Amino acid sequence: MTPTDTTASTLRARVARSAEWLALLAACLTIAWGPLAQGSAFGWGFSGLILLGSVTVALTLIATGLRGRLDLPNPLMTLSALAFLGWVWFSASGAPDRLEGLRWAGIWTAAIGTALSVHALARTHARQQTVLTAFLLTGGAAITLALLQGQGHLIPGFTYLDGVPEKILTGPYFHPSHYSGYLITVAALTSTVLLNTRPGWHTLPVLALAAGAQYTNLFTDGSSIPAAMLAAGVPVIVWAWKHRPWAGLTLSAAALAAAAWVVITLTTPAGQAQFDTYSKQIGISQSFETFIEVRKAIHRFGTALIETQPITGIAPGQWATEFQTVRAPVTDHPFRQYADGQYVNYAHSDYLMVAVELGLIGAALLSVTLLVGLLGRGWTPLAMTGAAALPVYLFTGLYDSHLSAIPGTMIGAYVLILGARALRPVPPTRPEAPAPASVDLNF
Repeated sequence: MTPTDTTASTLRARVARSAEWLALLAACLTIAWGPLAQGSAFGWGFSGLILLGSVTVALTLIATGLRGRLDLPNPLMTLSALAFLGWVWFSASGAPDRLEGLRWAGIWTAAIGTALSVHALARTHARQQTVLTAFLLTGGAAITLALLQGQGHLIPGFTYLDGVPEKILTGPYFHPSHYSGYLITVAALTSTVLLNTRPGWHTLPVLALAAGAQYTNLFTDGSSIPAAMLAAGVPVIVWAWKHRPWAGLTLSAAALAAAAWVVITLTTPAGQAQFDTYSKQIGISQSFETFIEVRKAIHRFGTALIETQPITGIAPGQWATEFQTVRAPVTDHPFRQYADGQYVNYAHSDYLMVAVELGLIGAALLSVTLLVGLLGRGWTPLAMTGAAALPVYLFTGLYDSHLSAIPGTMIGAYVLILGARALRPVPPTRPEAPAPASVDLNF
């Protein structure tokens, strides 16, 4: 190889690294935009998330082309994720409301595509810390907005539910339940960072962020309040798996037993009364019976729509119009009246939402993607946060649609669940200088 070839190769490598950093920064901006742009639920926020996610994917492809190779430690997950996105776009192309179908295909691409970009690019300590910082700063901004809202300072240009700002907190989101669903990510992340890094300058700010998440969570009156509280504790189980697998197994078994006990208890009148008393103490005004009956009334739309297109689904973005075709006449029954007499914007269940719009094919592809995404993750804070958040979101998926209908939450959750990866090993011939204790992602 001539000196000219060596110079050209070095220049190409530098350009490729710069392109990768640019793509990673675009991914961080997408992660921040998701929740802070009104949960990306409305026109400008929704379109902005699609645009930023598309730019992130495009920049990642350009950087990959410049480098000449693609580093994917979990190719099976990548293939299943791409197959899922392919199905989403194929389904959207034949949707009755094609424009809305393509818009939601863009949201799915932004969420999954950004996760794959982070998976491909965040292979070093510095890059993972950049993504981690983006998550923490975004969480801090969201909680700050919620606290300001509690003091009567509303965000100019944002839309609020009638009466909500004076009663309960929504943060940067439109709906308080959506905000509490987003806080699952913040709670899991802050607990993971506190458990897996040495005390340093970052400890107090992260501790304040964790406290702020739970404090504002209690003022949302949302169904995900217990889930956000649970998300702060699950990282302890993941931490135990890292240091003592036998302890992790024991804690996991105990958590499953506790969950089974709670479910069994809630089937009894005494258990429901006890839950109602406890829930009011943590800021939930709705009784357990009301919650269950309302969800049953709404879920009836989902099961009816699945029966119409069980294999292929009705196509993404079609719930808003198609659920009205299976409405029943409004009756005097209070819960049926609530569901049949109002606009229901999504299925209030991730399982039903995915099955309704993407069919059993889409549900199977997404399930495989989530399952194989747990392989080869390593023990970095990003990877551990994703492992902690996933079971909590699978639980909330029984009664809400944070991973399939709330764009601002989908983006961060999928990046953590699918985008996290193990760090690239440092070659033994190139000893790595120890990182400062306060930002050591591998401790």
